[in-house]
Amino acid sequence: MIRKLLATLVGLTIALSVVLVALLNWPLPPMPQPGITGEFAIRNVAIVDVVNNRIVPGRDVVVRNGRISSIGASPPEIVQRDLFVVDGTGKYLIPGLWDMHVHSLKISPQYTHPLFIANGVTGVREMWGCPALPDSFVACGEDIERWRAGLQNHSHLAPRYIMRSSFAINGEQGVPAAAPVFFMARNADEAQTLVAHHANDGVDVLKTYTNVSVAAYGALAVEASKQGLLVAGHLPVRVPLRTALAAGQHSVEHPRIFLFECYRGAAEFRALPNPMAAYTTDMRARFIDEHDPVRCAELMAEMAASETWWTPTLQVLRMTALASKPDFREDPRQRYIPFLFWSGLWQWDADSAVAHAKHASGRDVDAELYRLAMDNVHKAHKAGVRIVAGTDSGDTYVFPGFAIHDELAELVRTGLAPIDALRSATIDAARFSGKAQEYGSIEVGKVADMVLLDANPLADIRSTQQIAGLFFNGHYLNRAALDKLLTFAEDQAGSLRTNLQLLWGALRSPVMWAQAAD
Repeated sequence: MIRKLLATLVGLTIALSVVLVALLNWPLPPMPQPGITGEFAIRNVAIVDVVNNRIVPGRDVVVRNGRISSIGASPPEIVQRDLFVVDGTGKYLIPGLWDMHVHSLKISPQYTHPLFIANGVTGVREMWGCPALPDSFVACGEDIERWRAGLQNHSHLAPRYIMRSSFAINGEQGVPAAAPVFFMARNADEAQTLVAHHANDGVDVLKTYTNVSVAAYGALAVEASKQGLLVAGHLPVRVPLRTALAAGQHSVEHPRIFLFECYRGAAEFRALPNPMAAYTTDMRARFIDEHDPVRCAELMAEMAASETWWTPTLQVLRMTALASKPDFREDPRQRYIPFLFWSGLWQWDADSAVAHAKHASGRDVDAELYRLAMDNVHKAHKAGVRIVAGTDSGDTYVFPGFAIHDELAELVRTGLAPIDALRSATIDAARFSGKAQEYGSIEVGKVADMVLLDANPLADIRSTQQIAGLFFNGHYLNRAALDKLLTFAEDQAGSLRTNLQLLWGALRSPVMWAQAAD
């Protein structure tokens, strides 16, 4: 009896192992392909002119070979019989939206790509990377290049990867042990070697992170300028904003820069042995209570006069501010998030935010900090600081694709006009990327990446979410085609096979192990 039971258990173990191996190695399904390819006429549509801040009604927009070939007043009948006609009556046409701060994974074709396209996100700036090692979880340079090639030859549907960054430059922290030592960029020599490596690797952006030293930062900025690379990312905690502006940092990411820089004790905070270890609830309360509005106005004016942009990614602080709210935590869009993330990482992160939000006095410090960050965005915009929309897509409660609409709504809540928020994800994003001759507005000759809306986004920025169709890369995706992408993403998020492959990739990832250790 015992032998039979043992034999049965062994058999079941072998069978389960075979099934598990099959699930881990069985290729994941590809995204659905667009249904309509060709040349198009959008008839009688209202164009949202983001360059001149106006609505131009009653226009026919003709698309040939993926570009806008003509824009004219709508005649009684369309002359070009060879075109697929889309009725734009009562609808609004905006440029494709760009999310200028995203993080891609190996499984992005099953996870983030369908969500981006379904939400009208046609371009992204990739802000992750790999440290000269293959990785099983993070999308590396070869993945980005493969997706770019697939988009060009129409074999894969993905947003345009407008720019891609290096692996985060963060001193000794987060660098896998097997990576070349120069990835730590601890001094000028290592920094110079790192820049040369990335120049050969084809990245566009050197991504700075929290722990870069002042000396290494200076060397990175000088060498990047020589190599034709941009510096963008976090403002390292020991590097003053004025230093970054003088060095020509292309963009500063996230909402905390003026929270740190406008704190009266900023110099003392920066000089601490480990400043981020001191970023406690008490310290965050001091950032609020000892905020210096005069110093802030001076810094904003200096930033406005510089070449440096700001990517606020307000949703990063929104999560910590709202993590205790049931209506925030029970977002129905969870169905598009792999359950490994939603039920594991995201819920743990939100619970941790709740546990650390309350001050001893009972103040909800993170909610106050969020409101101060929102006010900083409003004042910075009024001062002339150039803002580009980015979301930190994939971070906790930052829903890929949907997040760009959330970010635009956040920008409007700070006090920006809807047209200014929309510009931050269209023409200003294209100017930021040096690609305004090709993208960012609806003009003859430009690439015809355009979103057809059911309502006017200048009257209500939330109308960007009312998508009737998408023109992208020579395709037209109507509402039914966009819904197929959402269904595919939902199916993959709930798929055991997809989540197992995601987990297995994370467990074998040098990047994830190194960052978890820190």
